[in-house]
Amino acid sequence: MVAIVLSLALALLPHSGSHASGRFPTRGIITPGTNFAGIKIGDTQARVKTVWGGNYTTCTYCDDVTWLYEYPFGEPLGAAVRYKKGKVVAIFNLGSPAGWRTTQGLVMGDPISNIYSIVPSTSTVRCIGFDAIVTKTGKTVTAYYSAAGVIYGFAIIVPGLTVCQ
Repeated sequence: MVAIVLSLALALLPHSGSHASGRFPTRGIITPGTNFAGIKIGDTQARVKTVWGGNYTTCTYCDDVTWLYEYPFGEPLGAAVRYKKGKVVAIFNLGSPAGWRTTQGLVMGDPISNIYSIVPSTSTVRCIGFDAIVTKTGKTVTAYYSAAGVIYGFAIIVPGLTVCQ
């Protein structure tokens, strides 16, 4: 019940269309293969701070430097940015924050069948507790996370890096 109330609260928060605001967005827009709410593969840590701000925590148990951008209330929902050598190698949702969507029209909570009707070629990777429906998009991999038959997250990752973030 708490997750539903939090999701509704996040969906009702105002959304800033500016990616250079220095604030983590309440509603993110993902362009598969290229842009995750203003962040791109290869961006520097300085650019990520410019776009999403400095209100993050650093993951203490992750193999690579990973910044966790979490909303300040309720369950730990938000997004994370993973780095190698100071450059972004993965951007992905934490939990299933309401209001996040792709430019293709896929939104959190959609049935996974919507992915197959929009994305031409996919494969599925089984992760612990969820599946990643994966497609190569340009020089990146886009993952659509699913559990219980619905979309619960998105990711853009460099090829060769696990999609199970």
